[in-house]
Amino acid sequence: MQTADAFHRTRDTAVVLKSGLNLIQQALSIYSNDLRLVFANQRFRAMFDLPPHLSQPGASFVDTIQYLAETGEYGAMDDVPKFVDKRVQQALTFEQHYVERQRSNGRWISVEGGPLRQGGWVAVYTDITDIKRQEEMLRTRSDELSDKLLDRSEDLARANRALEATISRLHETQQHLEATEARVRLAAETTPAHIARLDRQERYTYTNQRLPLAASNGAENIVGHSAYDVLGPAIYQQIAPALQSAMAGKAKVVEFTLPDDGRHIRSAFTPDTNATNAVTGVYVLSMDITDADPDQQPITQTTQTGQTACFGAWVANFSTFELHPIGDGQPIALTLAEAALLRLFLTMPNRLLTREDIFNAPGIQLETVRALDVRVSRLRQKLGDNAKSPTLIRTMYGAGYIFVGEVDWQS
Repeated sequence: MQTADAFHRTRDTAVVLKSGLNLIQQALSIYSNDLRLVFANQRFRAMFDLPPHLSQPGASFVDTIQYLAETGEYGAMDDVPKFVDKRVQQALTFEQHYVERQRSNGRWISVEGGPLRQGGWVAVYTDITDIKRQEEMLRTRSDELSDKLLDRSEDLARANRALEATISRLHETQQHLEATEARVRLAAETTPAHIARLDRQERYTYTNQRLPLAASNGAENIVGHSAYDVLGPAIYQQIAPALQSAMAGKAKVVEFTLPDDGRHIRSAFTPDTNATNAVTGVYVLSMDITDADPDQQPITQTTQTGQTACFGAWVANFSTFELHPIGDGQPIALTLAEAALLRLFLTMPNRLLTREDIFNAPGIQLETVRALDVRVSRLRQKLGDNAKSPTLIRTMYGAGYIFVGEVDWQS
């Protein structure tokens, strides 16, 4: 199973790739095999002047084509529904294609599309208006080429070479995207928790298919369905305050019990923001904590009263505030704040401690999430726990931390 930190690294790689795709001059879009938008760069939204709801992940290809046809992108037409249906049928074939067409505003674009191995397709749109104008000039004045026209011909050749190089780079980017998506999907699908994303309309735009209950509306794939329809009124009522809090920009954690079988679920809701810090949706991480917490004991209650704990290659002495390596080595001093945090981790091993749990725990004096992250980082350094691939203190993105390992307390 891929570690949580490895999952974050693949997620960061995807973020870097998306940032790079927003800098290229071509417009780019990626749709899934059910004709839902997976990704579109900023150039795509600007080129076709799309409204926000058609450029967000999960947007319908059908609605996008309908909008473009009605706003005159394809010129005047008598039967818009027939045109939309034809384009949808073409899209469902997922075949390699290249076309050049003139837009209603007089400019020319080339459209190159290709299928993805896991389903869906990627399309690249390039403005070729200058190239078309030069071609027209060559046709109309071929019998009286001037030095100026020859210069333009050379410019055209250079532009073509640059275009070929750009297309080559885009093909490489497509391959990187496919590989990154495959790694992220594998990590998400093997994580023992439900990972999902909801848009501003509370519709699922992603799920790793580990929903801990049967969908209330009977849907096999919950993408495109609302949280209310999927969870049902009883569960939705329990998670609604946390969901609305995340939509307002504040992360929340909620615990609830499934009415059918009594299992206890903990869900963390984290805002998904864009470059302007506007909330575009919510990430959800849900874990079944029934076995981990059979008595539903409050997280702030510690059951260990010993002053010494053995774990991994360390012995923590909370009387002297020291870490002793097992075997040779000098003891490492702990601050009062570091000792309080470590003691909390050691009394609750192998279970998720949300940031809210840690803030509310006795002896933990923190005011900001940043302060907590810094304190965890310093504690990792003293434990020799690599932050990039931790083996003791693992970060659960958007939720909190898990201390992994066996702990032996001694009085």
